[in-house]
Amino acid sequence: MRIALRQQLRVITVCLCVVCLLGVLLEANAADISSLENRSSDLSNTLDSINGELLEIGTKIADNEMEIEAVNGDIAKTEEQLAIARKNEETYYDEMKIRIQYIYENSGEPILGLILSAESMADFVNKVHFVQTMSEYDRNMFEELQELRRAIEAEEEHLKDQQEACLRLEEELSVNREELKAKAASTSADLVALEAKIKQLKDEQLAKELAAAAKAAREAQKAEAERAGQSVQVSQNSTNNTTTNNGSVSGGNTTYTPPSGSGILTKDKGVNYFNGHRETYYSQRVLPGHGLNIPGRHVASDGTIRDGNGYLCVASSDYPKGTVVQTSLGTAIVYDTGCASGTIDIYTDW
Repeated sequence: MRIALRQQLRVITVCLCVVCLLGVLLEANAADISSLENRSSDLSNTLDSINGELLEIGTKIADNEMEIEAVNGDIAKTEEQLAIARKNEETYYDEMKIRIQYIYENSGEPILGLILSAESMADFVNKVHFVQTMSEYDRNMFEELQELRRAIEAEEEHLKDQQEACLRLEEELSVNREELKAKAASTSADLVALEAKIKQLKDEQLAKELAAAAKAAREAQKAEAERAGQSVQVSQNSTNNTTTNNGSVSGGNTTYTPPSGSGILTKDKGVNYFNGHRETYYSQRVLPGHGLNIPGRHVASDGTIRDGNGYLCVASSDYPKGTVVQTSLGTAIVYDTGCASGTIDIYTDW
């Protein structure tokens, strides 16, 4: 009894040490993952903001291009109007020069004759007024044509200034857009790398959990085997020992049942009994198992499916996922369910 108690204390101590070590490692790893996930969230928000700015700049560029097109149309119309105004001004100016030249070349006789042909004082005043009115009309018309030309030139200058401003804005928006595109590409690359790092840490965390669980199970099984061996030895040396008909050895309050079966499961054998359970296998060629979360999944040299730590991948309805169990082919971890009670289904590529 004292030997059994010492063995039990040893098992408890080993398990506590493994649990404490695992707790420290997982806590540190969880802190790293949490920090990276916060950074990932910040980068995602930054990327969303950049994409929003890019959308806004794209809208501004489209609006500016429409404005440039409208200004170009106004400039074309203004240039046509300016050409017409200049032509009218030149035509009227040429007509004025012809009239003035005619008057001076004829010594002013047409106008003078018109005035001297007056039949009365009233007729004389009217004809003088007519000559003055005609002269003022020429002068006013010429000044109006000049003023119209200057106004059109000023409008043309204003439109060209507006056109240059639009072109400058377009260039600035294009430069800004390219800078944001580069920033978005860099942020996106950082985000992808960060998400890959987070996945790596999570996979490592799962592997550590499974490895720690496997180690604890091995230590517990080793201690249990030692305790069971000591119990059998004490029972055999005791005068009160008796042997039962089913092969169990009893002594005092201690009973030990040897593992049933000693064979190894093979592809041809199909069914094997080992360590108190029934062993069968299911092939990934029939059931691919894409939904199973098996880190480092691969096909071992014996044709079994194993994880990154080399443990067999099995299914069991008697143990929760992640439990470490012993099989005739080696140490295994439960990754799947769905088989009959008392059966361990080994995942293979047979």
